[in-house]
Amino acid sequence: MARTSRNVRKRPPQIMVVLLLFALALTGVLAYEAQAAAKSHRVAAEAALRDYASFAMWELTQHAEQDMLGALISTLIGPLTLVDPENSRYWPTAADFRVAVGEQPVNAKYLRGSRFFFRFVWKDSSVLTSGRKPSKEVLRWLKDTVASYPTRFPFDPEMTARSRTTLSADTTEKTSTRPLGVVVTPESYVTTIDSVDGQWRMLAFVVARSRDGEPLVTYGYETSPQSFVTPFFYRAFQRNPLLPPSLVKNAGDSLLAISVQTLQGRQIFHSPVDFKSRFVARDTLDERFAHLEVSVALHPQMASSLVVGGIPPSRLPLLALLLALTSGLVAMAILQLRRQQELAQTRQEFVSGVSHELRTPLAQIRLFAELLRKGHLQSDEERERSLEIIDEESQRLTYLVENVLSFSRSEHASASVSMEALPVREELVRVTDAFTPLARARQNTIQVDAPEDLVAYADPKAVRQILLNLLDNAVKYGPVGQTVTIGGKIDNGRVRLWVADHGPGVPVAERERIWDPYYRLARDADTAGGSGIGLSIVKELVRLQGGRIWVEDTASRKSGKSGARFVIELQLAAPGAPRGGSVQLTPEPAGVIA
Repeated sequence: MARTSRNVRKRPPQIMVVLLLFALALTGVLAYEAQAAAKSHRVAAEAALRDYASFAMWELTQHAEQDMLGALISTLIGPLTLVDPENSRYWPTAADFRVAVGEQPVNAKYLRGSRFFFRFVWKDSSVLTSGRKPSKEVLRWLKDTVASYPTRFPFDPEMTARSRTTLSADTTEKTSTRPLGVVVTPESYVTTIDSVDGQWRMLAFVVARSRDGEPLVTYGYETSPQSFVTPFFYRAFQRNPLLPPSLVKNAGDSLLAISVQTLQGRQIFHSPVDFKSRFVARDTLDERFAHLEVSVALHPQMASSLVVGGIPPSRLPLLALLLALTSGLVAMAILQLRRQQELAQTRQEFVSGVSHELRTPLAQIRLFAELLRKGHLQSDEERERSLEIIDEESQRLTYLVENVLSFSRSEHASASVSMEALPVREELVRVTDAFTPLARARQNTIQVDAPEDLVAYADPKAVRQILLNLLDNAVKYGPVGQTVTIGGKIDNGRVRLWVADHGPGVPVAERERIWDPYYRLARDADTAGGSGIGLSIVKELVRLQGGRIWVEDTASRKSGKSGARFVIELQLAAPGAPRGGSVQLTPEPAGVIA
């Protein structure tokens, strides 16, 4: 009977591994395609939402620009009707301009923040103001801003011919009209915003040119940028549908967040609601409108209304989890295939080992029986020796058959033990007597070391099979001529039995695995036969009796000699412990195996 057994590893069938890996690769491709499709859908949906934001921004700026240009024309065109290019003496003053504008109630809401009105004559760069007197710094800023107009808006005769403004002007005949005496195009109306003299200021003015493009006079006013700009964007935001009503339905003001700021980052206007969004469109108005920067943000919750199906969430975590799960299942399948191959190999070795173990004693029995039957053995001594060999090999066959039956019962969970009070020394002597003929074949002696009064609560048959298996291991793997010790004692209220030999021992790293069925140490695989199930049977029988088993070095190992000692711990019999009483095997956690 073999103490240990070697696991023979064999590759699983290559075709199955290839198919499993192909399934894993296919799953990876499908996961990648699903993620790519979801990502493409998400990118398209986000692009559509940004387009909606851009559309809303375009609608907003168009309405706001038209309203601002209309307001500029309505407030600035008045004094231009009285400008005669041939006679500058009668051009309206800044005070006249201020009075004329104040007489128009429609302009009051745009000019609430105005501080002063001015007239700038290009011929001599003279400036007249009316209202709050500007500081020198503000006046210098005014002159520099107006004087730079020709470089920013060069004269274009063709555009001027197409966009020249014609207005009615009173003459001596009330029913006649004449064209405006100066050239005014949409580009003639300009606004600019700067921080001057510690305040944010806005300058709005119109430049009148002669027919040959020379600037003549400029009328304008200085005002608060916020008070001027806010009404236009607020009205454009409130009165005009910036997105198709059929899509937004009753979303109201909460749909868009609008912000208007200067080129320097000063915020001029903001819608009542504010939120963070990835769907933002930005644009900068042209120079006529002070390079105002407009941004329109679309509320993320509108995605489901504006885009069919909304924005799909990222499938990457789910796909990664499914891919990992698939990889785990494939790995488990490959591992299972490998374990099946190993199991098939170990079972094959088990059958081969058992066949070898059975064949050897049977061959011996048949040989000596044949010699006795044919009378080839002449002396009584030879005949007696032949009978001893037949008896020894018969006992070995008995042990082998009992081991196979016990292993089969343990695999099918049908083994049982019958617990009773067991005199330990008597049982050790009985086992020793039965095994002595087998030990004598390797010139081994067995020494019993146990007190007479030691009584365990155990199954006699199970204990006998345990000890016979351990003795068989000790004799098979120990040196020729060794003394094997089998003993018992009481330790911490438990009965401890042991079998000690002088063999090579069991490496510490292998002491947990030797109890597994079919496991074999590499060093013993080719030097000794065996079925590989002996120690697993021992472990199971000990567990059924509520005990534990472990292997350790013998005390003599410290002096330089090798050896292993298998220790079994069983229950101590109480006085008057009953005999008999079968206990059926039930799955329980195994005892600690050290």
